[in-house]
Amino acid sequence: MLVLDTGDLPAGERAEAFQATVSANCSSSMASFEDPAAIHARMTVFDFGPAKVFNIEASGTTLRRTPRMCRAETETSIVLAVPLRTDNHLSWAREDRRFGPRDLMLVDLSLPYVYGWEGGGASYALHVDVDRLGVPRDLIHEAARTLPGSPMYDLVRDHVTRMTTQADPLAASAAAAELGAASVELMRALVVSAAGSGRLLRDTVESSMSARIQAYVRAHLREPDLTPARVAAANAISLRALYKLYEEMGQSLEQSIIEQRLQGARAELTASHRRYTSIAALARAWGFSSPSFFSHRFRAAFGLTPRQLAATRPTTRTPEPARSR
Repeated sequence: MLVLDTGDLPAGERAEAFQATVSANCSSSMASFEDPAAIHARMTVFDFGPAKVFNIEASGTTLRRTPRMCRAETETSIVLAVPLRTDNHLSWAREDRRFGPRDLMLVDLSLPYVYGWEGGGASYALHVDVDRLGVPRDLIHEAARTLPGSPMYDLVRDHVTRMTTQADPLAASAAAAELGAASVELMRALVVSAAGSGRLLRDTVESSMSARIQAYVRAHLREPDLTPARVAAANAISLRALYKLYEEMGQSLEQSIIEQRLQGARAELTASHRRYTSIAALARAWGFSSPSFFSHRFRAAFGLTPRQLAATRPTTRTPEPARSR
């Protein structure tokens, strides 16, 4: 979502608008500009459930978050950012560093910082709340100094780059929240691996794998060929390891898929606008090849057949989507 385009504003209002937009979507800071008479900026924000993306493209800019600002307002975001265009400079946690377009930086926004670039630059950033990340701040600060040493550095950098540069279509997809949850797990794995915490790394990698697989399943629930073999292949895991992972979660993969499909079908049956004109069409739309099996499992789960549930709530039907040939 576009939150600022200075091209729409008179030149005299651009600095104040820039300042207000950054403070509202990132952290309280003071902005100064390479050429105050020629400020150009475009900022976008995208919601991914437990994470968000905040992108800035702008002329030469420096953002300063002072100790006084930190004392006045507690900021909870942990950020992974990529410069993408030019070298960006960052003074944070008593260190001065420069980051190139292919570098990844980790920043705790609760601390003072000075951050910016010369000429036309950019900052594409993934934000996660520190409580959601579930990692102590001192571990985050340690990881920030040694981030490239993590074996997950390239993987996470490429993930953040793709997610932030393609944020518009990704945030509009049905799997946006699942992508956000998987991104949180990847950030956590990067932090604990860079900080060298072996026990935390093992726990986090397992958690990250679980979140990624469950996000994949949710994104492909409607597809009838969503088999354990396909799930395992898509996530580079053996079938045996996949079944063990679900066993440790106290679930059966096949039953989990069926239950989630049934929940989705029930939600559509009780919606105010029904998309499907028949129970068979609804069953097919949720990955069930057999309408009778669908009805049997539906009744076992909810105590009513799909037809009985549909009859309890009058709805306005919209035309059933045409099937591709």
